[in-house]
Amino acid sequence: MMLHKLFAYGTLQLPEITERVIGRGLQGEPATLNGYRVGLVARANFPGIVPEATASVPGMLISCITQQELLKLDQYEGELYRRVRVKVLLGQRSSDEEPVAVKCWAYLIACWAQDRVTPNPWTLDWYRQQGIRGRLTYRS
Repeated sequence: MMLHKLFAYGTLQLPEITERVIGRGLQGEPATLNGYRVGLVARANFPGIVPEATASVPGMLISCITQQELLKLDQYEGELYRRVRVKVLLGQRSSDEEPVAVKCWAYLIACWAQDRVTPNPWTLDWYRQQGIRGRLTYRS
């Protein structure tokens, strides 16, 4: 069985969300995606990432995702996102150690919707404080 890796930078970092979407809470390790920025999506409480050469997005690398689980995650993310291959850097374990680059999937905001990613920052803390009470999908 082929297992996948996924870079999560938004709500998929929360085990309670993945529990609801795929039936199990997922854990990961800290990772960074360079060349993108994260921002709050307009009229929503979730983030999107768009290309920006000098920016970076903190998140986590989740491993051991099955193909069936990946398809459920695709459905959760919906038409506003597209799943693409990216390379993330895992956190350094010590100051003299080089970061490790890992290829994985990530959900980027669709090209037609990139202007909906605002300059307003999105963080897990902000989402936990207020966003979780709002909408979970773009259309609801």
